[in-house]
Amino acid sequence: MFTKLAIAAAIVTQPAFGIETNTVDTNTLLIDVENTIGDTCIKDFNTNPTADLFPTKWSSPSIKTYGDVDLYGAKFEPSVTTELLDITYHNNYKIIHNKFVNATYLLYQCGTEPPVEEVESGNHKLILEVPHKGGLLLTSTVQIPAIELLGLRSEVKAYVGNTKWISSPCLNHMLDEGEIINVDGDRDDVGHSESASSVEAFLAAYPDALVLGGPYDNPDAANTMVIAGSQENTNVGQFDWIAFYAALYNKEDMSNRIAGSAQQNYDCASENSYFLSTSPIQRKLKATTSTTRRVAEGEEDGRPTLLWASWFSGYGWSVASCPTYQSDTECEWAAACNVKILSRPEGVGNAPESLGGRYWYLSDEEFLEFGKDADRWVYKSQHWLKVFEEKGEEYFQQFKAYRNQQVYDTQGVSPNSWYEQRLAEYYVVGMDVCAIMGVDDGLHKSRWLRNIFNDPIGVMPQCNVAEIDEPYVAPVSDCMPIAATLNVVSEGEGEVNVKDNAGAVSAVQGFTLIASLAVVASLW
Repeated sequence: MFTKLAIAAAIVTQPAFGIETNTVDTNTLLIDVENTIGDTCIKDFNTNPTADLFPTKWSSPSIKTYGDVDLYGAKFEPSVTTELLDITYHNNYKIIHNKFVNATYLLYQCGTEPPVEEVESGNHKLILEVPHKGGLLLTSTVQIPAIELLGLRSEVKAYVGNTKWISSPCLNHMLDEGEIINVDGDRDDVGHSESASSVEAFLAAYPDALVLGGPYDNPDAANTMVIAGSQENTNVGQFDWIAFYAALYNKEDMSNRIAGSAQQNYDCASENSYFLSTSPIQRKLKATTSTTRRVAEGEEDGRPTLLWASWFSGYGWSVASCPTYQSDTECEWAAACNVKILSRPEGVGNAPESLGGRYWYLSDEEFLEFGKDADRWVYKSQHWLKVFEEKGEEYFQQFKAYRNQQVYDTQGVSPNSWYEQRLAEYYVVGMDVCAIMGVDDGLHKSRWLRNIFNDPIGVMPQCNVAEIDEPYVAPVSDCMPIAATLNVVSEGEGEVNVKDNAGAVSAVQGFTLIASLAVVASLW
Protein backbone atom coordinates (compact mmCIF):
# COMPACT_ATOMS: atom_id res chain seq x y z
CA MET A 1 0.00 0.00 0.00
CA PHE A 2 1.18 3.49 -0.79
CA THR A 3 0.07 6.75 0.69
CA LYS A 4 -0.33 9.71 -1.62
CA LEU A 5 3.05 10.99 -0.38
CA ALA A 6 5.07 7.89 -1.10
CA ILE A 7 3.72 6.67 -4.37
CA ALA A 8 5.23 9.26 -6.73
CA ALA A 9 8.74 8.04 -6.03
CA ALA A 10 7.76 4.39 -6.08
CA ILE A 11 5.46 4.27 -9.06
CA VAL A 12 8.04 2.90 -11.50
CA THR A 13 10.80 1.43 -9.44
CA GLN A 14 8.95 -0.64 -6.82
CA PRO A 15 6.11 -3.18 -7.12
CA ALA A 16 3.41 -2.69 -4.51
CA PHE A 17 4.09 -4.51 -1.21
CA GLY A 18 6.95 -6.45 -2.82
CA ILE A 19 4.63 -9.48 -2.95
CA GLU A 20 4.98 -12.17 -5.60
CA THR A 21 1.53 -13.09 -6.91
CA ASN A 22 -0.10 -15.09 -9.65
CA THR A 23 -0.85 -13.30 -12.91
CA VAL A 24 -3.47 -13.52 -15.61
CA ASP A 25 -3.47 -12.22 -19.15
CA THR A 26 -5.41 -8.98 -19.65
CA ASN A 27 -7.11 -10.37 -22.73
CA THR A 28 -8.87 -13.05 -20.70
CA LEU A 29 -10.53 -10.35 -18.63
CA LEU A 30 -12.38 -8.98 -21.62
CA ILE A 31 -14.82 -11.88 -21.41
CA ASP A 32 -14.81 -12.18 -17.61
CA VAL A 33 -18.03 -11.50 -15.74
CA GLU A 34 -16.41 -10.95 -12.37
CA ASN A 35 -13.53 -8.87 -11.07
CA THR A 36 -10.10 -10.32 -10.32
CA ILE A 37 -9.95 -11.49 -6.70
CA GLY A 38 -7.57 -13.34 -4.39
CA ASP A 39 -3.85 -13.31 -5.13
CA THR A 40 -4.32 -12.89 -8.85
CA CYS A 41 -2.65 -9.95 -10.62
CA ILE A 42 -2.82 -8.66 -14.16
CA LYS A 43 0.07 -9.00 -16.59
CA ASP A 44 0.75 -7.18 -19.86
CA PHE A 45 -1.82 -4.49 -19.12
CA ASN A 46 0.16 -2.02 -21.20
CA THR A 47 -0.65 -4.06 -24.31
CA ASN A 48 -4.35 -3.36 -23.76
CA PRO A 49 -4.59 -0.25 -21.55
CA THR A 50 -8.26 0.36 -22.35
CA ALA A 51 -9.40 -3.01 -20.98
CA ASP A 52 -12.05 -2.75 -18.28
CA LEU A 53 -10.51 -4.64 -15.38
CA PHE A 54 -13.61 -4.17 -13.20
CA PRO A 55 -16.48 -5.58 -15.28
CA THR A 56 -18.57 -5.97 -12.13
CA LYS A 57 -19.24 -2.59 -10.56
CA TRP A 58 -21.04 -1.39 -7.48
CA SER A 59 -24.57 -0.28 -8.24
CA SER A 60 -26.39 2.00 -5.83
CA PRO A 61 -29.84 0.87 -4.66
CA SER A 62 -33.20 2.42 -5.40
CA ILE A 63 -34.75 2.81 -1.97
CA LYS A 64 -38.50 2.83 -1.47
CA THR A 65 -39.85 5.54 0.80
CA TYR A 66 -41.36 3.69 3.74
CA GLY A 67 -44.57 5.51 4.53
CA ASP A 68 -44.66 7.31 1.16
CA VAL A 69 -45.77 10.55 2.75
CA ASP A 70 -43.97 12.21 5.64
CA LEU A 71 -45.58 10.75 8.74
CA TYR A 72 -43.51 12.98 10.99
CA GLY A 73 -44.68 16.51 10.30
CA ALA A 74 -42.34 17.54 7.46
CA LYS A 75 -39.29 16.71 9.57
CA PHE A 76 -37.87 13.98 7.40
CA GLU A 77 -37.41 13.03 3.77
CA PRO A 78 -35.90 9.56 3.47
CA SER A 79 -33.12 9.05 0.96
CA VAL A 80 -33.95 7.30 -2.29
CA THR A 81 -30.45 5.85 -2.64
CA THR A 82 -27.13 5.65 -0.79
CA GLU A 83 -26.26 9.31 -0.23
CA LEU A 84 -22.76 9.36 1.26
CA LEU A 85 -20.90 6.76 -0.81
CA ASP A 86 -19.84 6.75 -4.43
CA ILE A 87 -17.52 4.46 -6.38
CA THR A 88 -16.41 5.31 -9.91
CA TYR A 89 -14.51 2.99 -12.25
CA HIS A 90 -11.77 3.85 -14.73
CA ASN A 91 -10.39 0.79 -16.56
CA ASN A 92 -7.58 -0.25 -14.19
CA TYR A 93 -8.49 1.82 -11.13
CA LYS A 94 -11.50 2.89 -9.11
CA ILE A 95 -12.13 5.79 -6.76
CA ILE A 96 -14.12 5.49 -3.55
CA HIS A 97 -15.64 8.77 -2.39
CA ASN A 98 -16.73 9.08 1.24
CA LYS A 99 -18.94 12.15 0.98
CA PHE A 100 -19.43 12.43 4.73
CA VAL A 101 -15.80 13.41 5.27
CA ASN A 102 -15.20 14.35 1.61
CA ALA A 103 -12.32 11.90 1.30
CA THR A 104 -11.38 9.87 -1.77
CA TYR A 105 -9.31 6.71 -2.05
CA LEU A 106 -7.81 5.45 -5.31
CA LEU A 107 -7.65 1.68 -5.69
CA TYR A 108 -5.71 0.30 -8.67
CA GLN A 109 -5.62 -3.25 -9.95
CA CYS A 110 -2.63 -5.34 -8.92
CA GLY A 111 -0.26 -5.76 -11.86
CA THR A 112 -0.99 -2.29 -13.24
CA GLU A 113 0.10 1.20 -12.25
CA PRO A 114 -2.11 4.06 -11.07
CA PRO A 115 -2.33 7.03 -13.45
CA VAL A 116 0.44 9.56 -12.83
CA GLU A 117 -1.93 12.51 -13.07
CA GLU A 118 -4.12 11.13 -10.28
CA VAL A 119 -1.09 10.41 -8.12
CA GLU A 120 0.39 13.86 -8.62
CA SER A 121 -2.94 15.62 -8.06
CA GLY A 122 -2.73 15.01 -4.31
CA ASN A 123 -6.50 14.60 -4.22
CA HIS A 124 -6.64 11.14 -2.65
CA LYS A 125 -6.12 10.25 1.01
CA LEU A 126 -4.75 6.83 0.06
CA ILE A 127 -3.62 5.15 -3.13
CA LEU A 128 -3.43 1.39 -2.84
CA GLU A 129 -3.34 -1.82 -4.81
CA VAL A 130 -6.32 -4.20 -4.97
CA PRO A 131 -7.12 -6.87 -4.11
CA HIS A 132 -5.73 -5.60 -0.81
CA LYS A 133 -3.21 -7.94 0.83
CA GLY A 134 -1.95 -6.10 3.89
CA GLY A 135 -4.71 -7.01 6.33
CA LEU A 136 -7.25 -4.91 8.23
CA LEU A 137 -7.35 -3.25 11.64
CA LEU A 138 -10.93 -2.83 12.83
CA THR A 139 -11.91 -0.05 15.23
CA SER A 140 -15.55 -0.92 15.97
CA THR A 141 -17.85 -3.93 16.22
CA VAL A 142 -20.14 -2.34 13.60
CA GLN A 143 -17.45 -3.11 11.01
CA ILE A 144 -17.51 -6.85 11.68
CA PRO A 145 -20.78 -7.79 9.87
CA ALA A 146 -19.64 -6.65 6.42
CA ILE A 147 -16.37 -8.53 6.86
CA GLU A 148 -18.20 -11.73 7.75
CA LEU A 149 -20.80 -11.39 5.01
CA LEU A 150 -18.01 -11.12 2.44
CA GLY A 151 -16.02 -14.05 3.85
CA LEU A 152 -13.04 -11.91 4.85
CA ARG A 153 -12.42 -12.89 8.48
CA SER A 154 -8.84 -13.95 7.76
CA GLU A 155 -8.10 -10.44 6.51
CA VAL A 156 -8.64 -9.06 10.02
CA LYS A 157 -5.26 -8.73 11.72
CA ALA A 158 -6.14 -6.50 14.67
CA TYR A 159 -8.98 -4.98 16.65
CA VAL A 160 -8.74 -1.76 18.64
CA GLY A 161 -10.36 -1.56 22.07
CA ASN A 162 -12.24 -3.80 24.46
CA THR A 163 -13.07 -7.12 22.86
CA LYS A 164 -15.77 -8.08 25.37
CA TRP A 165 -18.31 -6.37 23.10
CA ILE A 166 -17.46 -8.64 20.15
CA SER A 167 -20.18 -11.26 19.67
CA SER A 168 -18.80 -12.99 16.55
CA PRO A 169 -17.80 -16.54 17.56
CA CYS A 170 -15.16 -16.74 14.84
CA LEU A 171 -13.49 -13.41 15.62
CA ASN A 172 -13.43 -14.35 19.30
CA HIS A 173 -11.82 -17.66 18.34
CA MET A 174 -9.21 -15.84 16.27
CA LEU A 175 -8.53 -13.50 19.18
CA ASP A 176 -8.15 -16.45 21.55
CA GLU A 177 -5.70 -18.09 19.14
CA GLY A 178 -3.65 -14.92 18.69
CA GLU A 179 -4.59 -14.69 15.02
CA ILE A 180 -6.07 -11.25 15.67
CA ILE A 181 -4.11 -8.77 17.76
CA ASN A 182 -5.98 -6.77 20.37
CA VAL A 183 -4.60 -3.24 20.13
CA ASP A 184 -4.87 -1.08 23.23
CA GLY A 185 -7.54 -3.36 24.66
CA ASP A 186 -8.37 -5.92 27.33
CA ARG A 187 -6.35 -8.92 26.15
CA ASP A 188 -2.70 -9.69 26.89
CA ASP A 189 -1.59 -11.09 23.55
CA VAL A 190 1.51 -13.19 24.14
CA GLY A 191 4.12 -12.32 21.53
CA HIS A 192 2.20 -9.28 20.36
CA SER A 193 2.44 -6.95 23.36
CA GLU A 194 4.87 -4.55 21.76
CA SER A 195 3.06 -4.19 18.47
CA ALA A 196 -0.35 -4.17 20.15
CA SER A 197 0.32 -1.32 22.54
CA SER A 198 -1.04 1.28 20.09
CA VAL A 199 -2.18 1.70 16.51
CA GLU A 200 1.14 3.32 15.69
CA ALA A 201 3.07 0.37 17.12
CA PHE A 202 0.88 -2.05 15.20
CA LEU A 203 1.46 -0.21 11.91
CA ALA A 204 5.19 -0.22 12.57
CA ALA A 205 5.02 -4.01 12.61
CA TYR A 206 2.40 -4.26 9.84
CA PRO A 207 3.03 -1.25 7.58
CA ASP A 208 0.72 -2.44 4.79
CA ALA A 209 -2.34 -2.88 7.01
CA LEU A 210 -5.41 -0.69 6.53
CA VAL A 211 -7.05 0.99 9.50
CA LEU A 212 -10.83 1.16 9.11
CA GLY A 213 -11.90 4.25 11.03
CA GLY A 214 -15.33 5.43 12.10
CA PRO A 215 -17.21 8.45 10.72
CA TYR A 216 -15.67 10.86 13.23
CA ASP A 217 -12.12 9.51 13.11
CA ASN A 218 -9.33 11.52 11.55
CA PRO A 219 -9.37 10.87 7.78
CA ASP A 220 -5.74 12.03 7.58
CA ALA A 221 -4.46 9.43 10.05
CA ALA A 222 -1.88 6.98 8.75
CA ASN A 223 -3.19 4.13 6.59
CA THR A 224 -6.78 5.06 7.50
CA MET A 225 -9.95 4.71 5.46
CA VAL A 226 -13.03 6.21 7.09
CA ILE A 227 -16.30 4.22 7.04
CA ALA A 228 -19.42 6.38 7.44
CA GLY A 229 -22.29 4.01 6.69
CA SER A 230 -23.92 4.76 10.05
CA GLN A 231 -24.59 8.31 8.87
CA GLU A 232 -26.98 7.24 6.11
CA ASN A 233 -30.62 7.88 7.03
CA THR A 234 -32.09 4.58 5.83
CA ASN A 235 -31.44 0.95 6.70
CA VAL A 236 -30.81 0.10 3.06
CA GLY A 237 -28.32 2.96 2.71
CA GLN A 238 -26.42 1.98 5.84
CA PHE A 239 -26.18 -1.64 4.73
CA ASP A 240 -25.09 -0.67 1.22
CA TRP A 241 -21.71 0.44 2.58
CA ILE A 242 -20.76 -3.24 2.36
CA ALA A 243 -19.64 -2.13 -1.12
CA PHE A 244 -16.84 -0.08 0.48
CA TYR A 245 -15.35 -3.21 2.02
CA ALA A 246 -16.00 -5.25 -1.12
CA ALA A 247 -14.19 -2.73 -3.36
CA LEU A 248 -10.95 -3.39 -1.45
CA TYR A 249 -11.08 -7.02 -2.61
CA ASN A 250 -12.82 -6.63 -5.99
CA LYS A 251 -15.88 -8.38 -4.55
CA GLU A 252 -18.49 -5.97 -5.90
CA ASP A 253 -20.41 -8.81 -7.51
CA MET A 254 -20.79 -10.48 -4.13
CA SER A 255 -21.74 -7.29 -2.30
CA ASN A 256 -24.32 -6.41 -4.97
CA ARG A 257 -25.95 -9.80 -4.54
CA ILE A 258 -25.93 -9.61 -0.74
CA ALA A 259 -27.32 -6.08 -0.62
CA GLY A 260 -29.92 -6.84 -3.27
CA SER A 261 -31.17 -9.95 -1.48
CA ALA A 262 -31.41 -8.11 1.84
CA GLN A 263 -33.38 -5.26 0.29
CA GLN A 264 -35.66 -7.68 -1.55
CA ASN A 265 -36.59 -9.40 1.72
CA TYR A 266 -37.08 -6.05 3.48
CA ASP A 267 -39.35 -4.73 0.74
CA CYS A 268 -41.26 -8.01 0.65
CA ALA A 269 -41.96 -7.89 4.40
CA SER A 270 -43.11 -4.29 4.05
CA GLU A 271 -45.39 -5.06 1.10
CA ASN A 272 -46.92 -7.95 3.02
CA SER A 273 -47.58 -5.72 6.01
CA TYR A 274 -49.27 -3.05 3.94
CA PHE A 275 -51.31 -5.71 2.21
CA LEU A 276 -52.44 -7.28 5.47
CA SER A 277 -53.09 -4.02 7.34
CA THR A 278 -55.20 -2.23 4.74
CA SER A 279 -58.84 -2.85 3.95
CA PRO A 280 -60.01 -4.79 0.88
CA ILE A 281 -61.31 -1.68 -0.83
CA GLN A 282 -57.86 -0.11 -0.53
CA ARG A 283 -56.00 -3.04 -1.95
CA LYS A 284 -57.22 -3.61 -5.49
CA LEU A 285 -54.03 -5.55 -5.97
CA LYS A 286 -52.85 -7.68 -8.81
CA ALA A 287 -49.99 -10.12 -8.61
CA THR A 288 -47.45 -7.68 -10.05
CA THR A 289 -48.74 -4.53 -8.37
CA SER A 290 -47.02 -3.18 -5.28
CA THR A 291 -48.97 -1.79 -2.36
CA THR A 292 -49.46 1.93 -2.01
CA ARG A 293 -47.33 2.56 1.08
CA ARG A 294 -49.70 5.34 2.08
CA VAL A 295 -51.64 5.43 5.33
CA ALA A 296 -55.28 5.98 4.45
CA GLU A 297 -56.82 9.08 5.93
CA GLY A 298 -58.81 8.24 9.03
CA GLU A 299 -57.26 4.79 9.50
CA GLU A 300 -53.99 5.69 11.22
CA ASP A 301 -55.42 5.39 14.73
CA GLY A 302 -56.63 1.86 13.93
CA ARG A 303 -53.14 0.53 13.40
CA PRO A 304 -51.35 -1.41 16.18
CA THR A 305 -49.20 0.83 18.37
CA LEU A 306 -45.53 0.25 19.12
CA LEU A 307 -43.62 1.61 22.12
CA TRP A 308 -39.85 1.59 21.58
CA ALA A 309 -38.15 2.60 24.81
CA SER A 310 -35.48 1.72 27.35
CA TRP A 311 -34.22 3.04 30.68
CA PHE A 312 -30.90 4.84 31.15
CA SER A 313 -29.88 4.96 34.78
CA GLY A 314 -29.26 8.50 35.95
CA TYR A 315 -31.09 10.05 33.01
CA GLY A 316 -34.53 8.52 32.44
CA TRP A 317 -36.53 6.80 29.73
CA SER A 318 -35.23 7.06 26.17
CA VAL A 319 -38.06 6.76 23.64
CA ALA A 320 -38.39 6.94 19.88
CA SER A 321 -38.25 10.42 18.42
CA CYS A 322 -39.26 9.99 14.83
CA PRO A 323 -37.18 10.85 13.11
CA THR A 324 -34.24 12.82 14.43
CA TYR A 325 -30.99 11.24 13.25
CA GLN A 326 -29.69 8.17 11.52
CA SER A 327 -29.67 5.72 14.42
CA ASP A 328 -33.45 5.94 14.88
CA THR A 329 -34.01 2.97 12.58
CA GLU A 330 -36.99 1.92 14.70
CA CYS A 331 -38.94 4.74 13.07
CA GLU A 332 -38.29 3.27 9.63
CA TRP A 333 -39.08 -0.28 10.74
CA ALA A 334 -42.43 0.89 12.06
CA ALA A 335 -43.23 2.76 8.85
CA ALA A 336 -42.14 -0.26 6.79
CA CYS A 337 -44.60 -2.43 8.72
CA ASN A 338 -47.37 0.19 8.60
CA VAL A 339 -47.64 0.33 12.38
CA LYS A 340 -47.88 3.40 14.55
CA ILE A 341 -44.80 4.05 16.68
CA LEU A 342 -45.08 6.36 19.68
CA SER A 343 -42.80 9.35 19.16
CA ARG A 344 -41.73 11.77 21.87
CA PRO A 345 -43.85 14.94 21.64
CA GLU A 346 -41.83 18.08 21.16
CA GLY A 347 -40.85 19.68 24.45
CA VAL A 348 -41.61 16.61 26.57
CA GLY A 349 -38.75 15.34 28.74
CA ASN A 350 -35.33 16.77 29.37
CA ALA A 351 -32.10 16.95 27.36
CA PRO A 352 -29.10 17.00 29.74
CA GLU A 353 -26.50 19.60 28.86
CA SER A 354 -23.84 17.12 29.95
CA LEU A 355 -24.79 15.09 26.84
CA GLY A 356 -24.80 18.10 24.57
CA GLY A 357 -28.55 18.56 24.68
CA ARG A 358 -28.96 15.97 21.93
CA TYR A 359 -30.54 13.12 23.87
CA TRP A 360 -33.95 13.43 25.49
CA TYR A 361 -35.20 11.45 28.48
CA LEU A 362 -38.61 11.11 30.15
CA SER A 363 -39.34 10.81 33.85
CA ASP A 364 -41.30 7.83 35.18
CA GLU A 365 -44.47 9.91 35.24
CA GLU A 366 -43.97 11.28 31.73
CA PHE A 367 -43.14 7.84 30.40
CA LEU A 368 -46.22 6.24 31.95
CA GLU A 369 -48.50 8.81 30.35
CA PHE A 370 -46.62 8.43 27.07
CA GLY A 371 -46.59 4.63 26.71
CA LYS A 372 -49.23 3.06 28.93
CA ASP A 373 -51.65 2.23 26.09
CA ALA A 374 -49.17 0.83 23.53
CA ASP A 375 -49.97 -2.63 22.12
CA ARG A 376 -46.35 -3.80 21.96
CA TRP A 377 -43.20 -2.65 23.73
CA VAL A 378 -39.67 -3.19 22.46
CA TYR A 379 -37.11 -2.62 25.20
CA LYS A 380 -33.90 -1.97 23.23
CA SER A 381 -31.43 -3.30 25.77
CA GLN A 382 -30.30 -6.43 27.59
CA HIS A 383 -31.02 -4.94 31.03
CA TRP A 384 -34.77 -5.52 31.41
CA LEU A 385 -34.43 -7.46 34.65
CA LYS A 386 -32.34 -4.72 36.18
CA VAL A 387 -34.89 -1.98 35.49
CA PHE A 388 -37.72 -4.30 36.49
CA GLU A 389 -36.14 -4.81 39.89
CA GLU A 390 -35.51 -1.08 40.23
CA LYS A 391 -39.02 0.07 39.29
CA GLY A 392 -41.07 -2.86 40.59
CA GLU A 393 -43.89 -4.82 38.98
CA GLU A 394 -46.55 -2.41 40.23
CA TYR A 395 -45.16 0.28 37.95
CA PHE A 396 -45.10 -1.96 34.87
CA GLN A 397 -48.59 -3.35 35.51
CA GLN A 398 -49.86 0.07 34.44
CA PHE A 399 -48.68 -0.61 30.87
CA LYS A 400 -51.03 -2.46 28.52
CA ALA A 401 -48.16 -4.19 26.72
CA TYR A 402 -46.82 -5.60 30.00
CA ARG A 403 -50.22 -6.81 31.17
CA ASN A 404 -50.72 -8.59 27.84
CA GLN A 405 -47.20 -10.07 27.94
CA GLN A 406 -46.20 -8.20 24.81
CA VAL A 407 -42.82 -6.82 25.93
CA TYR A 408 -39.72 -7.65 23.87
CA ASP A 409 -36.03 -6.98 24.33
CA THR A 410 -33.13 -7.30 21.88
CA GLN A 411 -31.49 -10.47 23.23
CA GLY A 412 -33.05 -12.93 20.81
CA VAL A 413 -29.71 -13.78 19.19
CA SER A 414 -27.41 -12.97 22.13
CA PRO A 415 -26.96 -10.18 24.69
CA ASN A 416 -24.30 -8.28 22.71
CA SER A 417 -25.21 -8.93 19.07
CA TRP A 418 -27.56 -5.97 18.60
CA TYR A 419 -24.72 -3.54 17.84
CA GLU A 420 -22.84 -6.02 15.69
CA GLN A 421 -24.40 -8.97 13.89
CA ARG A 422 -27.80 -7.26 13.77
CA LEU A 423 -26.28 -4.82 11.26
CA ALA A 424 -25.95 -7.75 8.86
CA GLU A 425 -29.66 -8.49 9.31
CA TYR A 426 -31.52 -5.16 9.26
CA TYR A 427 -34.14 -6.78 7.02
CA VAL A 428 -34.62 -9.62 9.52
CA VAL A 429 -35.32 -7.07 12.27
CA GLY A 430 -37.84 -5.49 9.90
CA MET A 431 -39.49 -8.87 9.49
CA ASP A 432 -39.38 -9.29 13.29
CA VAL A 433 -41.17 -5.97 13.85
CA CYS A 434 -43.87 -6.90 11.36
CA ALA A 435 -44.21 -10.32 13.04
CA ILE A 436 -44.58 -9.12 16.63
CA MET A 437 -47.07 -6.48 15.47
CA GLY A 438 -49.16 -9.17 13.75
CA VAL A 439 -48.84 -7.82 10.22
CA ASP A 440 -46.92 -10.60 8.45
CA ASP A 441 -47.63 -13.99 6.87
CA GLY A 442 -47.54 -15.72 10.25
CA LEU A 443 -44.61 -17.93 9.25
CA HIS A 444 -41.68 -15.82 10.48
CA LYS A 445 -40.53 -16.44 14.04
CA SER A 446 -39.01 -13.30 15.52
CA ARG A 447 -35.25 -13.78 15.69
CA TRP A 448 -33.90 -10.59 17.25
CA LEU A 449 -36.85 -9.37 19.32
CA ARG A 450 -37.32 -11.72 22.26
CA ASN A 451 -40.55 -11.92 24.22
CA ILE A 452 -39.32 -11.49 27.79
CA PHE A 453 -42.11 -13.69 29.16
CA ASN A 454 -41.76 -16.69 26.85
CA ASP A 455 -38.44 -16.72 24.98
CA PRO A 456 -34.96 -17.62 26.24
CA ILE A 457 -31.95 -15.35 25.79
CA GLY A 458 -30.17 -16.31 22.60
CA VAL A 459 -26.74 -17.94 22.53
CA MET A 460 -24.35 -17.56 19.61
CA PRO A 461 -23.32 -20.82 17.92
CA GLN A 462 -19.76 -22.15 17.92
CA CYS A 463 -17.42 -21.02 15.17
CA ASN A 464 -16.86 -23.55 12.40
CA VAL A 465 -13.08 -23.23 12.51
CA ALA A 466 -12.62 -25.48 9.49
CA GLU A 467 -14.47 -22.91 7.37
CA ILE A 468 -13.32 -19.70 9.03
CA ASP A 469 -13.78 -17.69 5.83
CA GLU A 470 -17.16 -19.09 4.92
CA PRO A 471 -19.41 -16.05 4.25
CA TYR A 472 -22.04 -15.41 6.90
CA VAL A 473 -25.63 -16.13 5.85
CA ALA A 474 -28.52 -15.26 8.16
CA PRO A 475 -30.39 -18.41 9.29
CA VAL A 476 -33.83 -17.24 8.13
CA SER A 477 -36.08 -18.12 5.22
CA ASP A 478 -36.67 -15.63 2.44
CA CYS A 479 -39.85 -13.58 2.64
CA MET A 480 -42.68 -14.78 0.38
CA PRO A 481 -44.78 -11.97 -1.19
CA ILE A 482 -48.36 -12.69 -0.19
CA ALA A 483 -50.11 -10.69 -2.89
CA ALA A 484 -48.04 -12.19 -5.69
CA THR A 485 -48.29 -15.70 -4.25
CA LEU A 486 -52.06 -15.51 -3.87
CA ASN A 487 -52.57 -13.40 -7.01
CA VAL A 488 -55.27 -11.55 -5.11
CA VAL A 489 -57.59 -9.02 -6.68
CA SER A 490 -59.91 -7.22 -4.28
CA GLU A 491 -63.37 -7.02 -5.86
CA GLY A 492 -65.03 -4.83 -3.31
CA GLU A 493 -65.76 -4.54 0.37
CA GLY A 494 -65.58 -7.99 1.92
CA GLU A 495 -64.80 -9.84 -1.32
CA VAL A 496 -61.61 -11.61 -2.32
CA ASN A 497 -60.75 -13.34 -5.55
CA VAL A 498 -57.83 -15.74 -5.34
CA LYS A 499 -57.06 -16.27 -9.02
CA ASP A 500 -55.80 -19.51 -10.49
CA ASN A 501 -52.16 -19.61 -9.49
CA ALA A 502 -51.29 -23.24 -10.15
CA GLY A 503 -48.53 -22.40 -12.55
CA ALA A 504 -46.92 -19.88 -10.27
CA VAL A 505 -46.98 -21.54 -6.87
CA SER A 506 -44.58 -24.40 -6.26
CA ALA A 507 -45.15 -27.29 -3.90
CA VAL A 508 -42.88 -25.64 -1.35
CA GLN A 509 -44.75 -22.35 -1.68
CA GLY A 510 -47.96 -24.24 -1.08
CA PHE A 511 -47.33 -24.21 2.66
CA THR A 512 -46.93 -20.45 2.49
CA LEU A 513 -50.10 -20.23 0.40
CA ILE A 514 -52.16 -22.15 2.95
CA ALA A 515 -50.86 -20.07 5.84
CA SER A 516 -51.31 -16.85 3.90
CA LEU A 517 -54.90 -17.74 2.95
CA ALA A 518 -55.67 -18.24 6.63
CA VAL A 519 -54.17 -14.88 7.50
CA VAL A 520 -55.91 -13.04 4.66
CA ALA A 521 -59.25 -14.71 5.33
CA SER A 522 -59.22 -13.37 8.86
CA LEU A 523 -59.03 -9.83 7.52
CA TRP A 524 -62.26 -9.90 5.54
